[in-house]
Amino acid sequence: MAKFVTKCLFLLFALHFSASAQTSSRIVCDENCKTESGATAVKGDGFAVVSPVGRGTVQMIEMAPRLNSLDGKTIAIVGGSFMARITHPELKRLILKDYPTARIILLDEIGSAGVYPAPGVTRRSKDEFQQKLRSMGVNAVISGNCGCGLCTPKELGSCIAAEYIGIPAVAIAGPTFTEQVFYTSTNNGVPAPRVAEYPGAFASHTTDELLRNTREILYPQIVKALTMPIAAEELARSAKKESRRFA
Repeated sequence: MAKFVTKCLFLLFALHFSASAQTSSRIVCDENCKTESGATAVKGDGFAVVSPVGRGTVQMIEMAPRLNSLDGKTIAIVGGSFMARITHPELKRLILKDYPTARIILLDEIGSAGVYPAPGVTRRSKDEFQQKLRSMGVNAVISGNCGCGLCTPKELGSCIAAEYIGIPAVAIAGPTFTEQVFYTSTNNGVPAPRVAEYPGAFASHTTDELLRNTREILYPQIVKALTMPIAAEELARSAKKESRRFA
């Protein structure tokens, strides 16, 4: 009986909230939207919701200069999501074809950082990845493939970890997830993240399509992202939270 009454009360509350929300305007409160006691003050027909998390800020890093060329550079191509077993070896082949003095390190040699930890959180995989980047003399990181909401932060963590120690990086992402790359990076202090956008869903393409798109679409974006200097407009775009792929 008690459970039935609880369900009824919950349903009534939900209906009341829904009806009120339809006639209420959205109110965003800041420090000025408080009473002397600290309670949130909302005038009129509206609701105020207080986040239990609290506010936090992340200091933006100063990103290192991009490379002048891939010649003679050590490049880590990491990540294992969404057909990376096809795209990553092809990227290695393309880089070595155009830049024969480059050195390519793949995932099984260096690992990855995993999801980048929040401020104050220690994650051993991130620390070990950064140590390997330093000890193996890595000059650039390519990570992917970001093709879902869970794998995107997992693969992107390697790019963020690299940028934090002054190593240029670029993420590979499907078109639905380029914005997630942008916001995840900027929320973790990387002001001008670079992403190479794959044209479609990785898993829906044949091997031949994956290879062709890697060759013709991803590879030019990756080279440009790693070698073209960061422009002031990219940093301004970050401040305005306006994302776009790097092309």
